[in-house]
Amino acid sequence: MTVVGRLLLRAQLAFWGCVVICFAVTGGDLSHNHGFSVYGGKWTTIVPWAVGFLAAAVLILRAASLLDESDRVFAWGLRLLVLFALGILFTPDTVNQFFYDAHVVASVLLFLFQAVLGLWIVVRAHATLLTRIYVLQIAGGIVAGMSQAQWVGLLAVGILVFQIAFGALLVLATSEPYIVVETAQV
Repeated sequence: MTVVGRLLLRAQLAFWGCVVICFAVTGGDLSHNHGFSVYGGKWTTIVPWAVGFLAAAVLILRAASLLDESDRVFAWGLRLLVLFALGILFTPDTVNQFFYDAHVVASVLLFLFQAVLGLWIVVRAHATLLTRIYVLQIAGGIVAGMSQAQWVGLLAVGILVFQIAFGALLVLATSEPYIVVETAQV
Protein backbone atom coordinates (compact mmCIF):
# COMPACT_ATOMS: atom_id res chain seq x y z
CA MET A 1 0.00 0.00 0.00
CA THR A 2 1.24 3.49 -0.78
CA VAL A 3 1.86 6.17 1.83
CA VAL A 4 -1.13 8.09 0.47
CA GLY A 5 -3.27 4.96 0.59
CA ARG A 6 -2.32 4.35 4.22
CA LEU A 7 -3.16 7.95 5.16
CA LEU A 8 -6.54 7.69 3.47
CA LEU A 9 -7.21 4.35 5.18
CA ARG A 10 -6.29 5.86 8.55
CA ALA A 11 -8.63 8.78 7.83
CA GLN A 12 -11.48 6.33 7.23
CA LEU A 13 -10.65 4.35 10.37
CA ALA A 14 -10.40 7.49 12.50
CA PHE A 15 -13.72 8.86 11.31
CA TRP A 16 -15.65 5.59 11.52
CA GLY A 17 -14.05 4.71 14.85
CA CYS A 18 -15.43 7.93 16.29
CA VAL A 19 -18.85 7.25 14.72
CA VAL A 20 -18.86 3.85 16.45
CA ILE A 21 -18.12 5.62 19.76
CA CYS A 22 -21.06 7.98 19.12
CA PHE A 23 -23.22 5.01 18.24
CA ALA A 24 -22.25 3.21 21.47
CA VAL A 25 -22.77 6.30 23.64
CA THR A 26 -26.29 6.88 22.32
CA GLY A 27 -27.28 3.24 22.04
CA GLY A 28 -28.11 4.13 18.46
CA ASP A 29 -29.32 1.97 15.67
CA LEU A 30 -29.77 2.33 11.94
CA SER A 31 -33.55 1.99 11.90
CA HIS A 32 -34.36 5.65 12.52
CA ASN A 33 -34.57 8.07 9.63
CA HIS A 34 -31.77 10.31 10.88
CA GLY A 35 -28.30 10.60 9.41
CA PHE A 36 -25.12 10.40 11.41
CA SER A 37 -25.07 14.18 11.69
CA VAL A 38 -27.38 13.79 14.65
CA TYR A 39 -24.20 13.12 16.65
CA GLY A 40 -23.00 16.66 15.98
CA GLY A 41 -26.02 18.07 17.77
CA LYS A 42 -25.86 16.07 21.00
CA TRP A 43 -23.74 17.09 23.94
CA THR A 44 -22.93 13.45 24.67
CA THR A 45 -21.43 12.85 21.23
CA ILE A 46 -20.23 16.18 19.90
CA VAL A 47 -16.62 15.61 21.03
CA PRO A 48 -16.05 12.20 19.37
CA TRP A 49 -18.00 13.44 16.31
CA ALA A 50 -15.73 16.47 15.96
CA VAL A 51 -12.59 14.44 16.69
CA GLY A 52 -13.54 12.00 13.92
CA PHE A 53 -14.00 14.80 11.38
CA LEU A 54 -10.86 16.68 12.39
CA ALA A 55 -8.64 13.58 12.51
CA ALA A 56 -9.86 12.51 9.08
CA ALA A 57 -9.37 16.04 7.75
CA VAL A 58 -5.75 16.19 8.94
CA LEU A 59 -4.94 12.78 7.45
CA ILE A 60 -6.63 13.58 4.12
CA LEU A 61 -4.79 16.91 3.91
CA ARG A 62 -1.49 15.11 4.55
CA ALA A 63 -2.33 12.71 1.72
CA ALA A 64 -3.17 15.66 -0.53
CA SER A 65 0.15 17.33 0.21
CA LEU A 66 1.97 14.15 -0.84
CA LEU A 67 0.09 14.20 -4.14
CA ASP A 68 0.95 17.82 -4.99
CA GLU A 69 3.90 16.85 -7.18
CA SER A 70 2.43 13.81 -8.89
CA ASP A 71 -1.29 14.51 -9.24
CA ARG A 72 -2.45 18.03 -8.53
CA VAL A 73 -6.03 17.32 -9.62
CA PHE A 74 -6.48 14.49 -7.12
CA ALA A 75 -4.70 16.53 -4.43
CA TRP A 76 -7.16 19.39 -4.92
CA GLY A 77 -10.03 16.92 -4.99
CA LEU A 78 -8.98 15.72 -1.55
CA ARG A 79 -8.70 19.29 -0.28
CA LEU A 80 -12.20 20.10 -1.52
CA LEU A 81 -13.45 16.91 0.11
CA VAL A 82 -12.12 18.18 3.44
CA LEU A 83 -13.73 21.59 2.90
CA PHE A 84 -17.14 20.06 2.16
CA ALA A 85 -16.86 17.61 5.06
CA LEU A 86 -16.01 20.41 7.49
CA GLY A 87 -19.11 22.18 6.23
CA ILE A 88 -21.08 19.31 7.79
CA LEU A 89 -19.21 19.58 11.08
CA PHE A 90 -19.66 23.34 11.41
CA THR A 91 -23.39 23.38 10.61
CA PRO A 92 -25.03 21.32 13.35
CA ASP A 93 -28.63 20.94 12.26
CA THR A 94 -30.07 21.26 15.78
CA VAL A 95 -29.11 24.89 16.49
CA ASN A 96 -31.87 26.68 14.58
CA GLN A 97 -33.54 26.80 11.18
CA PHE A 98 -30.62 28.65 9.56
CA PHE A 99 -28.14 25.98 10.69
CA TYR A 100 -30.54 23.23 9.66
CA ASP A 101 -30.84 24.68 6.15
CA ALA A 102 -27.08 25.28 5.95
CA HIS A 103 -26.50 21.70 7.04
CA VAL A 104 -28.78 20.33 4.34
CA VAL A 105 -26.96 22.43 1.72
CA ALA A 106 -23.56 21.31 3.06
CA SER A 107 -24.71 17.67 3.00
CA VAL A 108 -25.96 17.88 -0.57
CA LEU A 109 -22.73 19.55 -1.70
CA LEU A 110 -20.62 16.91 0.05
CA PHE A 111 -22.58 14.00 -1.43
CA LEU A 112 -22.58 15.49 -4.93
CA PHE A 113 -18.85 16.15 -4.75
CA GLN A 114 -18.17 12.62 -3.51
CA ALA A 115 -20.28 11.19 -6.33
CA VAL A 116 -18.33 13.21 -8.91
CA LEU A 117 -14.93 12.42 -7.37
CA GLY A 118 -15.87 8.74 -7.15
CA LEU A 119 -16.84 8.72 -10.83
CA TRP A 120 -13.59 10.49 -11.72
CA ILE A 121 -11.62 7.79 -9.87
CA VAL A 122 -13.52 5.00 -11.63
CA VAL A 123 -13.11 6.54 -15.08
CA ARG A 124 -9.36 6.92 -14.55
CA ALA A 125 -8.89 3.42 -13.18
CA HIS A 126 -10.91 1.40 -15.70
CA ALA A 127 -11.24 -1.34 -13.06
CA THR A 128 -14.28 -3.56 -12.66
CA LEU A 129 -14.02 -3.75 -8.86
CA LEU A 130 -13.89 0.03 -8.53
CA THR A 131 -16.86 0.35 -10.88
CA ARG A 132 -18.86 -2.06 -8.72
CA ILE A 133 -17.94 -0.14 -5.58
CA TYR A 134 -19.03 3.08 -7.27
CA VAL A 135 -22.39 1.53 -8.22
CA LEU A 136 -22.79 0.55 -4.55
CA GLN A 137 -21.90 4.13 -3.54
CA ILE A 138 -24.55 5.57 -5.85
CA ALA A 139 -27.13 3.02 -4.68
CA GLY A 140 -26.49 4.13 -1.10
CA GLY A 141 -26.84 7.74 -2.21
CA ILE A 142 -30.17 7.01 -3.87
CA VAL A 143 -31.46 5.35 -0.68
CA ALA A 144 -30.23 8.32 1.37
CA GLY A 145 -31.86 10.79 -1.01
CA MET A 146 -35.16 8.90 -0.97
CA SER A 147 -35.00 8.82 2.83
CA GLN A 148 -34.29 12.54 3.04
CA ALA A 149 -37.42 13.05 0.93
CA GLN A 150 -39.30 10.81 3.44
CA TRP A 151 -40.07 8.16 0.77
CA VAL A 152 -38.26 5.44 2.73
CA GLY A 153 -36.92 5.40 6.28
CA LEU A 154 -33.33 4.29 5.74
CA LEU A 155 -31.27 7.49 5.83
CA ALA A 156 -28.53 6.14 8.12
CA VAL A 157 -28.23 2.93 6.08
CA GLY A 158 -28.00 4.85 2.79
CA ILE A 159 -25.38 7.21 4.19
CA LEU A 160 -23.39 4.31 5.66
CA VAL A 161 -23.28 2.46 2.34
CA PHE A 162 -22.49 5.62 0.36
CA GLN A 163 -19.69 6.77 2.67
CA ILE A 164 -18.03 3.39 3.15
CA ALA A 165 -18.07 2.76 -0.60
CA PHE A 166 -16.61 6.21 -1.25
CA GLY A 167 -13.91 5.64 1.37
CA ALA A 168 -13.06 2.32 -0.25
CA LEU A 169 -12.69 4.07 -3.62
CA LEU A 170 -10.29 6.60 -2.13
CA VAL A 171 -8.14 3.93 -0.50
CA LEU A 172 -8.15 1.55 -3.45
CA ALA A 173 -7.42 4.34 -5.94
CA THR A 174 -4.07 4.83 -4.23
CA SER A 175 -3.30 1.15 -3.65
CA GLU A 176 -1.99 -1.73 -5.76
CA PRO A 177 -3.19 -2.89 -8.23
CA TYR A 178 -5.59 0.03 -8.78
CA ILE A 179 -3.25 2.99 -8.46
CA VAL A 180 -5.03 5.82 -10.19
CA VAL A 181 -2.43 8.36 -9.16
CA GLU A 182 1.33 8.13 -9.12
CA THR A 183 2.21 8.01 -5.43
CA ALA A 184 5.26 7.21 -3.38
CA GLN A 185 5.60 3.50 -2.56
CA VAL A 186 6.76 2.53 0.91
